[in-house]
Amino acid sequence: MYSKLTNTLQFIQSRPAIGIVILSAFYFFGIIGIQSEAAKWFIEKTAFNLLLSLVILLTYQQTFNFRLWIGFLFCYFIGFFAEYLGVTYGILFGSYEYPDTLGIQWNGVPVIIGVNWFLLTFCIWALMRKTSFSPAFLIIPATILTVLVDILIEPVAISLNFWQWENNTVPLQNYVGWGFISFLIFSFYALIRIPTDNKIYWALLAWQIIFFASLNFLL
Repeated sequence: MYSKLTNTLQFIQSRPAIGIVILSAFYFFGIIGIQSEAAKWFIEKTAFNLLLSLVILLTYQQTFNFRLWIGFLFCYFIGFFAEYLGVTYGILFGSYEYPDTLGIQWNGVPVIIGVNWFLLTFCIWALMRKTSFSPAFLIIPATILTVLVDILIEPVAISLNFWQWENNTVPLQNYVGWGFISFLIFSFYALIRIPTDNKIYWALLAWQIIFFASLNFLL
């Protein structure tokens, strides 16, 4: 049984197209489903989709070592702590709150939110590392790109009730906060030299952008 599971996993890992097809199906039908009469059902599966995206991303990660896991934990906890400060005290991002749309919460913050921070920052950092520049010179461009993606995310997140801002207005402070936290995360990635040799990161990043860009237009 163990041998059969191992062989199946090796088969999947050797064929990135499988992961790309699964990601594409979930994000594509998510776009379609959110505009249908079953929108509530699709929206409620957002946390599952983020978790599935993480599993697929890690399945096609070619280097697993301490630097990868410490990078993940740093990103998860600094992202989660930043959200906790935002929800509880209005620090960093402004005054907002999370409904229960994104699933299980701790002190008003969905536990899946740290995964969301990792998925976005890891994929952007993997993209940046494809250039010939030193990691130190990639921190600022990576930070700017992350903030630009958040600009796409915010209107959709409000419409789908992922989170809600005071007065239903996204403050400039939010984007400054995103830039600050992203800068810290990317600085840490550069410091520890997190491995980014991943076969499907580009597809996940592309679908995240397509998902939010499409819903900005369609909703």
